[in-house]
Amino acid sequence: MGIIFALLSGTFIALQGIFNAKLGYAIGAWLSVTVVHLVGLVLALFIYAFKRDGDITAFRRVPWYYSLGGLFGVFVVFGELTAIQQLGVTWAICVLLVAQLIGAFLIDSNGWFGVAKKPVTGGQVIGLSLMVIGIGVYTFT
Repeated sequence: MGIIFALLSGTFIALQGIFNAKLGYAIGAWLSVTVVHLVGLVLALFIYAFKRDGDITAFRRVPWYYSLGGLFGVFVVFGELTAIQQLGVTWAICVLLVAQLIGAFLIDSNGWFGVAKKPVTGGQVIGLSLMVIGIGVYTFT
């Protein structure tokens, strides 16, 4: 089931980027970011009203800074829409995905943010290297 959610999320990331870039062209980047997050907030509140899967008291059990993930989301949306406007959809998504993988690799291999530290394998290094090379091939051919 996790693979299905990952595939859907990947598809939604590409669609979101296109929609955000088009909206950004029309109304401006930061207003677009604001609209995108307001629409997302309304949908999330609507779903939560029916799902009720959270425990508000759990905030006391996690470091306060874990609630700041939405701040990253603001810069993700701005960066994605700007990259797509300047680079095109495919190239922008390629670079974004490789940056995301490298970031995740560094977090996993160093055990940052409470994530279980995972050993680095040669296959992982080769895979990341091939992805970076792939972007180079895609870009310069």
